[in-house]
Amino acid sequence: MRGILKRIFTFYSIRSFWLAAVLPFFSWFPYFLLIFIFEHHKIISGIGYMALAAIPLLAGRLWAAKAPLPDTLFARLLPLLLPPMMMMTSLSLMVYIPLHMSDEPFISVSSLGIILLAVSVPLCCFYLAFLFCAERRRKSAAKMRGAACLMLCVISCAGLAAAAYYVANRDIVRSSGGAYVGHGVNILLYRPFNPENRLTQPTSPPSLRIASGHPRLDGAIALYPVYAAFAQAVYTGLNERTADEIIKCTNTVEAYQRLTDGQTDIFFGAAPSQEQRDYAAAKGLTLTETPIAREAFVFFVHNDNPVRSLTQTQIRAIYSGRIRNWKDLGGPDEPILAFQRPEGSGSQTTMLRIMEGKAMVRPLREERHIGMGDIILGVAAYRNRYNAIGYSFRWYATALYPNPDIRLLGIDGVEPTPENIKSGAYPFTVPFVAVTARPLSPQSEILLGWILGPEGQDLIRRVGYVPLR
Repeated sequence: MRGILKRIFTFYSIRSFWLAAVLPFFSWFPYFLLIFIFEHHKIISGIGYMALAAIPLLAGRLWAAKAPLPDTLFARLLPLLLPPMMMMTSLSLMVYIPLHMSDEPFISVSSLGIILLAVSVPLCCFYLAFLFCAERRRKSAAKMRGAACLMLCVISCAGLAAAAYYVANRDIVRSSGGAYVGHGVNILLYRPFNPENRLTQPTSPPSLRIASGHPRLDGAIALYPVYAAFAQAVYTGLNERTADEIIKCTNTVEAYQRLTDGQTDIFFGAAPSQEQRDYAAAKGLTLTETPIAREAFVFFVHNDNPVRSLTQTQIRAIYSGRIRNWKDLGGPDEPILAFQRPEGSGSQTTMLRIMEGKAMVRPLREERHIGMGDIILGVAAYRNRYNAIGYSFRWYATALYPNPDIRLLGIDGVEPTPENIKSGAYPFTVPFVAVTARPLSPQSEILLGWILGPEGQDLIRRVGYVPLR
C-alpha cells in the first residue's frame, strides 16, 4: 500500500500539479470571453459551455497518450474520486442557504462552494477522459469495464447532487439582482431597440418623436418594460448600445440615488421613502411625483394554503408579530413564515405605508452575493413554502415573473383584479409615479405629457398595468 500511495503521489501530484492548477482557468476563459463579447446570447453561451467541457476532455486524452501510469487499477482510479468529491461538497455548501432571525455574524460557505464547483467540473472532465483513454491504451477490456462503471457512478453522483440543489432552491421566488432579476427574469429581453426584445409596441405610430436631448430614464425593475417601451416608441436616432447610456434599469434604491445625484432625469416606480426624500432635501432638492398608472400591492401564499383572503388588520398583525400561526387565520396549525423586502425598495416602502406606523418584526435574513464572491447578510428572498407569505406588486408577480405555485390573496374579500384596481375597490391600490428632482427640460416635459395622454396611457394598458384613465 505504501508503494502504491507513493506512485500515486509521484504521478498525480508532481507531474500533473501544473495541469490541475491551470486547467480550470483555461477551461472557463473561453466561456467568459464569449459572454463578455456577445452579452449572454443563448447560442454563444452554449458554445462557451461546450468549450468548458471540450478543453479538459482534450487535455485528458492528450495526457493519457504520453503520461506513465501506476501499475494497479486502484491506483489509477483513486484520483478520479477527487473531482466528484469536490463537486458534491461544493453543491452541499451551495444548498446550505440558512435563514437567520438576527444580524449576528456568521461564516459564509456559499462562496467556497462556488469556487469548488468551478474547479471540480473541468477536473472531472479531464480525469474521465484521461482514465478512459489510458485504459484503452493498455487494451485491458476488464479494466475498461471497471473504469466505465466508475465513470458512470461519478456522473450519477454529480447528477444526484445537482438534482438535490435544484429541489432545495426551486421554491425561491426571485426578486432582484443585476441583469437578471434574481436569475429569474432576464431584463435584457426588454432592452430597447433590440429587434428581438419583448417590449410592447404602440398600435399606431406615436405622435411624439424626440430626436435629440433624450431624457435619461431609470427606475424600478417592475416598471422597466413600461418606460423602456416609452423610449423605444418615442426616441429616435438611437440604437441598442447608445440607448444603454440613456435608459437604465438599476433598482429602486440605486435609481433614486442616481436621480438625486443628477445622473438620470426621470425615475419610474413606487413613491419615494422618507429616507429618499431626506437624501434629496440634504442636497437642496425636492422630489416631484407625477402619477402615471395604478397598481395593486399584493400578498401571496403557496397554492396549497387554504387561506384565500385576509383583512387589512390581519396583514398588519402578521407583520407586527401579533399573529404568528396560520390557525389563527383559518389555516393549518403552522407557524407563519413572513418574508419581507430590502429596506428602500419600492415594495418595502409601500409595505411600511400599509403598516400605518406599526413596527414590523425583524425580517428573515440569508446569505446574499454582491459582486464577485462578496457575501452580505441580506433580507431573505421569498421561498414559496407551505407556511410562507410574501408581498410584491401585482404585475411583477403575475406577468413579469409568474409562478404557478403561488396564489394572490384577496384583501377584505376583494381580489386584486384590474377592474377592482381601476375602481379603487381593492384596498391596497397604489400609484406608480414618474419622479423628477430638478426643473424639467423641454424634452422631459413633453415626454411626461405624452405618457399622460391617450397614447401613453394606452401603451401602459397594453403592457399590463392599469392606466389612470
